[in-house]
Amino acid sequence: MYTLTLGHSVEGRPVQVRMNFPPEGRRASNSGGTLLIGGTHGDESATVPLLEEFSDLYLHRNLPGPTAVISLFNPDGYTRSLRHNARGVDLNRNFEYNWQAHALEPSGDSPLSEPETQALRRFLDSFRPDKIVSLHWALGEIDPDGQHSHTLAQALWNSLTETERKPYRLKGFPDSVPAITECPGSLGQLCGFGLRYPDGRRPAMVTLELPHDPWSPRGESLPENHFVAVGELWRNEPARYMEAVREPVYKMLLAACSHNPSAVEAASL
Repeated sequence: MYTLTLGHSVEGRPVQVRMNFPPEGRRASNSGGTLLIGGTHGDESATVPLLEEFSDLYLHRNLPGPTAVISLFNPDGYTRSLRHNARGVDLNRNFEYNWQAHALEPSGDSPLSEPETQALRRFLDSFRPDKIVSLHWALGEIDPDGQHSHTLAQALWNSLTETERKPYRLKGFPDSVPAITECPGSLGQLCGFGLRYPDGRRPAMVTLELPHDPWSPRGESLPENHFVAVGELWRNEPARYMEAVREPVYKMLLAACSHNPSAVEAASL
């Protein structure tokens, strides 16, 4: 297992990636690989230890292909248990595709204005993953970004038993109506609609939202306090929450690592 520092946060904390391949070999494969990301929002706390544990357990094993894990994308926000980085910017509104200066969440002075997003953007250009899974909470859903990401989302869903699916939903949208109005300037917007590698590929991306209540079925709508509820649960019973979500999440992450874009997907790129 290898560790590479991609850059530093506003306050100088390292943004690091752990990989099952040597840093000097990250351009070697044209077949891409898988990138897993956590801690984009510093108050979505469970995403960080989940990916740290996943790295410890699986990166030294024979995963199907190159795999990279950024368990903590927003170290300054995580230190404070705040959504934004140290400059008050939502890193998931700071990417260049569909960036909006007056988004509901603070999006920065310009696209890629933040050192954290610059570091991740450079790594995307270098590693060129075929698949990206970004962990968030607490919508309890598997959300594909762009039509080309649907089969990756389906692979995550198919990896779960009927019981494990209950706190989640598989989200979709009509192929003819790209959901580019949601989360402007997000990583999902970039990968779903804007990013293409020099060889014409674009990464399939799924936003994996952990549930606010992992013991109950997800309804069509969520309670207004779902984000507050999962925060309180994490503060009071983190071990219990981790025990409930760990196995299903790891099954979905392993399914992502194993997923191969189909010939139909490849032709559509």
